Amino acid sequence: MKSLTLLDVINAVGEHASTPDELKAVVIHLVNSGKVKLAGELAGCKIDFGPNAMQQPVVVGSQTELPQQALDEAG
Repeated sequence: MKSLTLLDVINAVGEHASTPDELKAVVIHLVNSGKVKLAGELAGCKIDFGPNAMQQPVVVGSQTELPQQALDEAG
């Protein structure tokens, strides 16, 4: 299995997503389900999909927040 950066995943999904919310939901699902293995400092992290997840998703197990600007630009 090839490891990807979060930006790789965002860019790939962004080519097919219809809306920013769809982009966010698919990226979160792919990462949390383990269908995508992240590389780098986010390796092994999950994304908190709590009540505010669509506004400000936060990566669990790391101090790094998702690149919201990249998510918004890709959608």
